[in-house]
Amino acid sequence: MSANAIGKYLPFTASPKVHNGTATHERERRATVRTSLHWPVVFRHRQTQTLESVTENLSSQGFYCLSQFPVPSGESLLCWLTVPTHDPSGAKEKIVLECEVRVIRSEAAAEGLYGIACRIEDYRFGNPKAGFCS
Repeated sequence: MSANAIGKYLPFTASPKVHNGTATHERERRATVRTSLHWPVVFRHRQTQTLESVTENLSSQGFYCLSQFPVPSGESLLCWLTVPTHDPSGAKEKIVLECEVRVIRSEAAAEGLYGIACRIEDYRFGNPKAGFCS
């Protein structure tokens, strides 16, 4: 069976890439599905700075967001994700997850922003009144 024939049967394949005139398929590297969610996130950076952002997408293992400031890959950060509860009573309560994350990718993005991919290494319920949450 040719590589092209095998590629069309692989799950989670990306669009075909062309190499030397032959289309090949690359397997998706993510182990979990990412969902487009826009939740506020606040990072504590270098013990004194806070960086505010909004997630672009999120999975059970991590998230991606945009920042006005670069954060080096490999850096370990503490952050707070504000999760809406969609409370049927209309109280609009929020849950805050305090996460220890590791920056696994940091890249220049459009308009002077930086894309930051974070892997969640640990999490716990945080205190929304701690001053770091929206």
